[in-house]
Amino acid sequence: MQKDYQIKILMLFNELEKALGDMYALFAERFPEHNDLWQTLIKEEREHAEAVQKLYQLTYQREALFDEGIIKAEGVQSIIDYVKDMCNIARLEKYSAMQALTTAHDLEKSLIAKSIFNHFKVSPQFADMLRYLREGSQNHIEITKNELNKIQKEHKKKKVSCTLWQ
Repeated sequence: MQKDYQIKILMLFNELEKALGDMYALFAERFPEHNDLWQTLIKEEREHAEAVQKLYQLTYQREALFDEGIIKAEGVQSIIDYVKDMCNIARLEKYSAMQALTTAHDLEKSLIAKSIFNHFKVSPQFADMLRYLREGSQNHIEITKNELNKIQKEHKKKKVSCTLWQ
């Protein structure tokens, strides 16, 4: 059985996944030129939120074990607050596509976001589900980095071509 502070962390993990999905939905509206990325992230963050709920249930069924390690509820809450702040800034249209992609990449590679599912141990019948979730979290890092690299290359090309015409 999970302790109260572990339950709080699990609830915050769920809230974080939902907040990330909401942020990506906002980014999809604001920066439709990267819609494929945002839609992938939205879908997978929703899946991750559902998975956290499922894993939480499995801990009560003794099919999973959650060990928070060094993660504290306050740390997860601070990331949730940061995500909400970024949403507010984006709503005010004070955000560029480059900033949105950088924010997405930085959040995905943060210690908490990329390792949420590493804090679970599950019974063998749920091992494939957990592996899928871990790989999905790693994939978010890669796809945000790839999209960020594309936009950075485009900006460099534009900068070079502007310099050539001066």
